[in-house]
Amino acid sequence: MKRPFPHLQRRFADLASSRVLTSGLLLILCVLIGTAGLMWLELRRTEAQDRRQLELLASVMEAHSTQVFDNTKLALDILAKGLGAEGQSLAQLEAQQSYRLQGLPFLRSIAVVSPQGQVLASTTPADRRGRVDLQRLHLGALDDDRVVIGPWVGGRTLAQGDRSPAVPAGLGFIPVARRVQLSPASSVLLIAQISPDALATYQQQLMEAAPARTQVLLVLDNGTLLTQVGNDTLSPSSNLGVHPLFQKSLPGRKGTYGPLPTFRADSSLGAWHLSNSHPVVTLVEQPYAATTQQWLRSLRGPLLFMVVALAVIGLLTRASWRNARAREAAQRERDEAQLETARREQELSVLFKSVQELIFRTDAEGMIRFVNPRWHALTSQPAEAARGQHLRDVVQAEDRAAIDTLFDAAGPAGVRMAQVHLSGPEGETRALDIAVVPLRDRTGKLRGFAGSAADVTDLLAVQQRLQEQLEFTAQVLECSPLPICMTAPDGRLLSVNQAWEDFTALDRADVLGRRNADVLPSHEAQAYGAHDDQLLRQGGRIRYEERLRRPDGSYRDVQITKVLVTAHGHQPVGILTATMDITEFLAARDLAEEASRAKSEFVANISHELRTPLQSILGFSELGTARGRHQTQLASMFGEIHDAGQRMLVLVNDLLDIAKIESTVGAFHFERADVRDLIEDVAAEMELLLGSKRLSLSLRLGRVPLVAKVDPARFQQVVRNVLGNAVKFSPEDTIIDIQAGIAADHSIHIQVRDQGPGIPPAELETVFQAFVQSSKTRDGSGGTGLGLAICRKILTAHGGRIHATNAPDGGTIFHIMLLTAEYTDTMPATLT
Repeated sequence: MKRPFPHLQRRFADLASSRVLTSGLLLILCVLIGTAGLMWLELRRTEAQDRRQLELLASVMEAHSTQVFDNTKLALDILAKGLGAEGQSLAQLEAQQSYRLQGLPFLRSIAVVSPQGQVLASTTPADRRGRVDLQRLHLGALDDDRVVIGPWVGGRTLAQGDRSPAVPAGLGFIPVARRVQLSPASSVLLIAQISPDALATYQQQLMEAAPARTQVLLVLDNGTLLTQVGNDTLSPSSNLGVHPLFQKSLPGRKGTYGPLPTFRADSSLGAWHLSNSHPVVTLVEQPYAATTQQWLRSLRGPLLFMVVALAVIGLLTRASWRNARAREAAQRERDEAQLETARREQELSVLFKSVQELIFRTDAEGMIRFVNPRWHALTSQPAEAARGQHLRDVVQAEDRAAIDTLFDAAGPAGVRMAQVHLSGPEGETRALDIAVVPLRDRTGKLRGFAGSAADVTDLLAVQQRLQEQLEFTAQVLECSPLPICMTAPDGRLLSVNQAWEDFTALDRADVLGRRNADVLPSHEAQAYGAHDDQLLRQGGRIRYEERLRRPDGSYRDVQITKVLVTAHGHQPVGILTATMDITEFLAARDLAEEASRAKSEFVANISHELRTPLQSILGFSELGTARGRHQTQLASMFGEIHDAGQRMLVLVNDLLDIAKIESTVGAFHFERADVRDLIEDVAAEMELLLGSKRLSLSLRLGRVPLVAKVDPARFQQVVRNVLGNAVKFSPEDTIIDIQAGIAADHSIHIQVRDQGPGIPPAELETVFQAFVQSSKTRDGSGGTGLGLAICRKILTAHGGRIHATNAPDGGTIFHIMLLTAEYTDTMPATLT
């Protein structure tokens, strides 16, 4: 692989200043590496020295504690032999115990205790004839001739009763016990109380020569603390199971550990010794920070020497480097000037080749001396063929006079520009914008011209198409029957069309450039300004209605639409406003609403009028049926009359429901209700009808409350109608399934599924129109065709919807959707 800039690498290696600087830095680096190595070795030496000191302390502490426990064992063994002698009274035994204590200052007392805890004899008067809680001593199983060391126990004496004086915190003893078999059937316990203070005092004396914050711990081999010096956070009888040394079996009888975290927040060094004759471990720890501080104190001299040496080396290196730099300055400046010249020539050559404009240079007469490769793209001639030609011979004949003016020796000294045309490579006409600058020597004599030419053919074509599009847009706006205007963000009118002039009776010449407040009435200008400010804040478009006063004094209702026009970067450039006169539309809407109300009132009135004779017909038909039951023909005639009357009454009731829903008289009274309860009430009503057709009803309404604001009576009318249709068209011995839950859009979704004949796909929507029935139920069993239309109107008033689908395995599913909120308690609904 070829190395980049090999001459620069060689120059760097040849520079004397670089060699001096490199040598000085390498020497400094060697001194730093050597010093770091010595510091590391010194740290290891200091750490090893502290380990040996800690191990020595642990050994001395272990020897002392072993001696204490050995002497205690010896005293208990001697007393055990005395107990075996016959004829010895309790007084003699207590005297013998007191005599043993005189030579053992670390023992607080010795007592003889029965297996039941009764103190038989004791060197402490307070314990005599007392009772000892052996469970409190945690001695475990006691065998003959074996001494057991218990954990630290709080208290002053063995027998702690309710009347014992209060014991200060931290006062306790270490129990040491041995069983003595007096006869095959009887035995007693010898219990000695070792004072922890005696052990701690000896440990404290040895700690005076140790570093600060050193701690000594006397621990049973199961991790139970007996005594400690130097650690106030640990209390006697604490369990040291969290200590790394006790997290697994001890690796030997002695050793060191660390640095690692133990009881401190920082790391510690430590040593430990396990007693040869007792289950006691001595730990000695000191903070690892003490080791590092001692290490730093030992490095003061070497570090000072290193700093002085580095300073001397640095000063010598700097002086040598500055001298070498001074000698190289002139050579470097000359080389940089040569490199800069070569680089600029290379950049200029690349620029001429890559630029998309034609760059040329001519002599004083206008003859071409240099062109860039763009010449070939414009004329299909090689760049070498352009030398010696005149530009006037290349352009079209009508533009030669402009070329002569550009290269006139007596012309102005500044930039000269002209637009000319020439024939392209395929014979097409190309437009060029040419700019030339005369070149003169120091005496002012013309040496030639330098210039450039840009192909603006496509730009002129785009400008032409844009101008045509603008003219077309202007004509469309001008021909629009809607008043349209364009205002600047500050409210100045930029353009208006003829319809705007006709609507406002203002001439565009008088209003363009002026603000709305200057040309419109004050209240209209204020409303315009408020909506313009809102649009500038929010963006997009807004639409609102207003009532405006025309110049002739009449008032017109208008709908105004405003759109914010933005440029690149979403910077607003103006507001386009369109005004539509909706006076006639509003009048027609009012007439349609009045006609709808009149129709509803007519239907309600005619339905009421039809109900009275229908009731008479139904009554007499029922009477005739009852009286003519013995005459088959007569009973059949009255039965047909009664059935026809019933169908007529259902139709009248449906018409009345539609009339109530569509009028303001039939108001909906909304209240918060759990639609599950409403569905269950309707299901209970339909039990007899379901039983008559041997149908089963499956309710799967879930456990989550489905609360919505509904008119309970109207909503139950919807459920009753849909469920009634399902019962009517379901074959016998089938199941109708009602399922309810929360849909993905957080609305309440109710499904009523039957196993009937289904609905043709083309009729799934038309069955919800008034008086329309499915083609599969036009045998007369489908009713009036108003039930589903009423359901849709009721659900529309609730803000919900209803639609039907066919199940894949047969039957129809009616879907009822309800919103869970967004309604007032009482809401009149006027439907169209």
